[in-house]
Amino acid sequence: MNNINSKKSGPIRVADITHAQLSRGLYRSTATAFKELVSNAYDADATVVRIDTNYPEFDFISCVDNGMGMSLKEFKRYFSEVGIGSCIKRKKQRDKTEKYKRPIIGKLGIGMLAIGQLCHSFEIESHSKNEEGKGEAFRANIILEDTEIPDKEEVMRNEDIETKEMQVGEWELEIIDYDESKEGFRIYSSDIRYTFRNEMKSSLEKKEYLKLTYRLDEIHKEFFNKLKKSIRDCKPYLETVWELAILCPLPYYGNINKFPIDFTTFKSDSIESKDFIQARNFIEGIQKKLISNAFRVIFDGIELRRHIQLPTEKDVIPKLYFIKFDKEIADANLKFSGYVFAQVSNAIKPLELNGIQIRLRNVGIGGYDSTFLKYYKQIETIRSKWVTGELFVEAGLESALNIDRDSFNEHDEHYKELQNFLHEKLDTIFDEINTISRKTSDEKRIYKDIRLKENFKKIISEQSGGKYKLYEKELDKNAPIVIVDENKMEIVLNTSSRPLKKKKADMIIRSIMLAYHTAKSITKTEKERDEKFLELAKEILDELV
Repeated sequence: MNNINSKKSGPIRVADITHAQLSRGLYRSTATAFKELVSNAYDADATVVRIDTNYPEFDFISCVDNGMGMSLKEFKRYFSEVGIGSCIKRKKQRDKTEKYKRPIIGKLGIGMLAIGQLCHSFEIESHSKNEEGKGEAFRANIILEDTEIPDKEEVMRNEDIETKEMQVGEWELEIIDYDESKEGFRIYSSDIRYTFRNEMKSSLEKKEYLKLTYRLDEIHKEFFNKLKKSIRDCKPYLETVWELAILCPLPYYGNINKFPIDFTTFKSDSIESKDFIQARNFIEGIQKKLISNAFRVIFDGIELRRHIQLPTEKDVIPKLYFIKFDKEIADANLKFSGYVFAQVSNAIKPLELNGIQIRLRNVGIGGYDSTFLKYYKQIETIRSKWVTGELFVEAGLESALNIDRDSFNEHDEHYKELQNFLHEKLDTIFDEINTISRKTSDEKRIYKDIRLKENFKKIISEQSGGKYKLYEKELDKNAPIVIVDENKMEIVLNTSSRPLKKKKADMIIRSIMLAYHTAKSITKTEKERDEKFLELAKEILDELV
């Protein structure tokens, strides 16, 4: 039996002024803050993480996992002795977790402060086994205070400010009885920031949250609703669900034969290509690996999955490309693999899937980058909207990761090498999809022209009661656009005459002239001519438009 009355308290310390700024909010979104808590659970070999926001009231947040928990020794190290930001996860050449051999995500040991972006104070409870295998447990209350943290401007200008070992709040620790059934780590708070609660509540009207289900397939339909161009159209709550699912080290949604890419939509010549085969094998391998990690994230009762469904539109030409790099750069190995998917010729929807997603240790960094790591040749063109892809980094690049774990130092050698390699690959990809697009456009234009001609002939024949037939002929360019031969009962459309340079405008003029001369030839009175002209013009222009 532990001494339940044993309580201790003290200041929360962080390693330096940079880490001190974390309690003010480092992460760009609610989802990226939650992602840090999920990553901690992943590194602790948890199999389940349950996040609860007390939806739809959002007046309570909890994050509970069944991992190894935090030892008393670790707590004292992080909150009192050395300070937060002094992670020992990777010490002694450790690179994988003990039980499931997952690649360790954490590097600095600052993720626990992520919840401080959503609340003013929180409690933690841990049940774990120490180095001797003996169970231990504690409960702690964490109060974050940023009044003593100097602003960045103040730090730069005031040489008297101490920039090491800053205080960001207070902690109070209580030893409790160890319960093996509760082994793991819990974070919970009812001291919620108004900004978080207000944003979540205002994003869902009562009628919306009443119809929202916990079924993943229903939520997936919302994300890929054709009426919504962006996940932002789903509003902040579902946007958080989407982003958290995309960023976490989780399997893809749905059956591997249909998700993330429906391989049945590819033509036979594509399926037989080396790129396609390698990319497909890689995607299937990634899915198996993520499933084998035995890791689940449940958000407000919703078991999350990566919601990727490609192609996102029908009647497109899908293309799949494989990317692989393995080389020593700046005395360190850089290794990554992935795929690029293009759909010719429709934009990827939702917009948040457009671009390249870099995944470091299976965790998404910064979401999909629609600039393709600043690929200057094709960005801001319509064709760049057709492309998406994922790169999974197996070794290297971590030195480029910024402190928020959501962006990169773009001058890091590994980042530059990855950027250059990707851009070279994109040169080939965009050349190919541009060629396909032009060819497809030409084929569609030829088919459309043939269909228009046949339909025009049909309209003229039907409207004249079968008396007149329409012909297209190359006559003198100065000859009239439309010539009516009453002896031969022919209406001739002069293809050499071009009243306007722009093709569509020229076709409209031709259609109107054709309607007028046909109406004039097959009617007797002015009134009949006018009525027939309007009827013909509408029918012909409907075909054209």
